[in-house]
Amino acid sequence: MCAMAILDETPAIELQDVGAGRALLVRPDGRLYISRGYSIYSSDDDGRSWSFIASAPIPTKRMPGQLLRLAARLLRFEIRALVTLEDDTLVAANRDWVYYSVAGTRTLQRSRVDESAQPLAPPFNLTVGPDGVILFGEYNSQLRHGNPVRMFASRDAGKTFEVIRCFEAGDIMHVHKLLYDPQLDHYWVFVGDLDDEVGIGILSRDLRHFDWLVRGKQQYRVCEAFDFGDRLVYATDTPFEQNAIVSLEKSSGRTEVLAETGGSSIYGARFGDLCVFSTTLETTSAEYCKSIDLWLSRDGDNWASVLEAEKDFWHPDLFQFGSLILPRGISDRETFFFSGQAVKHYDGKVFAGKLG
Repeated sequence: MCAMAILDETPAIELQDVGAGRALLVRPDGRLYISRGYSIYSSDDDGRSWSFIASAPIPTKRMPGQLLRLAARLLRFEIRALVTLEDDTLVAANRDWVYYSVAGTRTLQRSRVDESAQPLAPPFNLTVGPDGVILFGEYNSQLRHGNPVRMFASRDAGKTFEVIRCFEAGDIMHVHKLLYDPQLDHYWVFVGDLDDEVGIGILSRDLRHFDWLVRGKQQYRVCEAFDFGDRLVYATDTPFEQNAIVSLEKSSGRTEVLAETGGSSIYGARFGDLCVFSTTLETTSAEYCKSIDLWLSRDGDNWASVLEAEKDFWHPDLFQFGSLILPRGISDRETFFFSGQAVKHYDGKVFAGKLG
């Protein structure tokens, strides 16, 4: 068996196809947001009905992505990050820019971001912190070591973003995510990707001070994490070593492997008491088994793979890695959601799941 599941019995799940789209965000009240191309929809009834919210402007180079699913995959015609504020303002990011919503309109507006120093590398994740501050770090593997990598913050609902920290060229490759810790009143910063570029840092609430907790090992290569008070639980995102679900002690940085997984993990979300990670099949990988799975736990310690998907035959570099995409966020409801990317039977569709 490729991946080790600690649970003695694998829970059965019931899935329902709830329509085309890409999972983006769940909120505590259970509202689910998805994208269809550059358009955003929401559902308050677990995907039984959908409401159009807004759409981002489409650059000419990505317009063919509207025609076919395969063209959308080739051109990365998708919204890939979304947050909402208390007044339902949206802030979203695609591979071109960052956008915000204006009350009474259905078209997202371009945020103002200073590009005088270098072009913006749009984020993979967006985060809302205390007082509605919105944060992100640049994400673009093609930058490599050529440019500094910046973190940005907005205090005006996404209209403008200012640089709050700049990593020197070669220090890190990109920022995976910022996660606010309400107990310790600071942000966790997850960065990658290679050698000493990998690390977990601490950013103060006032955004002025930054320190490293741990860095320099692939075991610290993180995209999503669950906060369990005195520890973080995350699934690693490395194509070079055995991936695992890991518990990290906040005070010391000490780690414990909870379960080995069969692939890199990019997405994670919480649905009621259920913590869910998914794994991704990438092109470069160590000689370990490679699979696309959903991993589930109620307590953060005992994990089981409850679903395995198969990569389709289209080239992963051109037509995307095989992945089960989880919406970011935390929902009070135990119904979980995911969408498929470059996987047989699930590609381009959103599914609602429950424990059987």
